[in-house]
Amino acid sequence: MGGPQPHYRALAHEADDIVGRRPSAILPPIVVSYWALPEGLRVLPDGAWRVGGFPILHLPSLRLLKAHLFFDEDGAFIADGAQRMPVVIEGPPFEVVSLVLDREREEVRAVLDDGTEERLDGGSLGMNEETGRFECRVRGGRARAVFSRAAHQVLLDNAVQEGRVFHLRIGGRRIPIAT
Repeated sequence: MGGPQPHYRALAHEADDIVGRRPSAILPPIVVSYWALPEGLRVLPDGAWRVGGFPILHLPSLRLLKAHLFFDEDGAFIADGAQRMPVVIEGPPFEVVSLVLDREREEVRAVLDDGTEERLDGGSLGMNEETGRFECRVRGGRARAVFSRAAHQVLLDNAVQEGRVFHLRIGGRRIPIAT
């Protein structure tokens, strides 16, 4: 057997190409792909999220979408790096899962369902006339968050009425509640 068999010579030639002689002829080009943008992402008037006609029920996915929801002069969108996905906002995209009353600092913070906290000030609390549910303004006033039952109860337990005006009482401070 005087030397390598012919098919071994062919394999050796291909190995030379892969090792460095002509890699572009062997290897496919590198393609950078991003996730496909779903169409029709929207928040309904009751705060339910949908993509197309389908509800988004998977809680970790919903929390991820809410955590990546941003607003600018062009509207609302989900941002992932340089990629943006438009979102039609018809209702409150967030839910206040709890209210934190800090009596020492005389401040109220809303804990949102995306894991963030927002400080509530005058003009940010109110009742939605259409639904009768309490809401607050979040994300610099660009979005609304509807109160969960637990947050609603804390609000009611600390609300005071002075004439026809309602306030959230926190220490000596009063935060107006629009009704």
